[in-house]
Amino acid sequence: MEKNTKTSRLAGLSLTALCLEPNREFRNFRTKSGISKLYFVELPKEVQERFHYNAASAAAYSAQTASRAGAVTGRGQPIEVISHGAQVDINKHLALGSVTVVDFYADWCGPCRQLSPSLEQMARSDPDVALRKVDIVNWRTAVVQQFNIHSIPQVNVYNRGGSLVGTVNGADIDTIKRYVAQAKTSG
Repeated sequence: MEKNTKTSRLAGLSLTALCLEPNREFRNFRTKSGISKLYFVELPKEVQERFHYNAASAAAYSAQTASRAGAVTGRGQPIEVISHGAQVDINKHLALGSVTVVDFYADWCGPCRQLSPSLEQMARSDPDVALRKVDIVNWRTAVVQQFNIHSIPQVNVYNRGGSLVGTVNGADIDTIKRYVAQAKTSG
């Protein structure tokens, strides 16, 4: 078993995350304030026990953090990651009555990381825009097949009635904003 490591700096502390099995993944998200959050996918039982992982405490902490994040912005709609590679029913996640922007991205994609802050700012500042994010994870996942994705970032813009207004391939924020403006006036 090869060990993968990743080190982050958080409040002056050096944190190292270990992924003990090659098929296990961890994700690193950087918040607006620059704090790095590590999310593990399916921690092995022995690791949970070794680090005294308590699922109830973790869920409570996540809920508390999410509510604080919502309280800080005070505007706009919540930004949701609705899939990490699995098939997803987009219709269940559309914010009917608002414009919904669906961002297909991957953590390892440079243009996706470049576009993401602009999309998040748009959703935070405009109460008529909801952002839904779909992490494709890699090119072999079910969601890639489901939506026939050949390049990322791919952004779909839906109007208030849930109809697709347009799709943008690449980090073209100006075209995305034009589709959002069009979506606000249609449907």
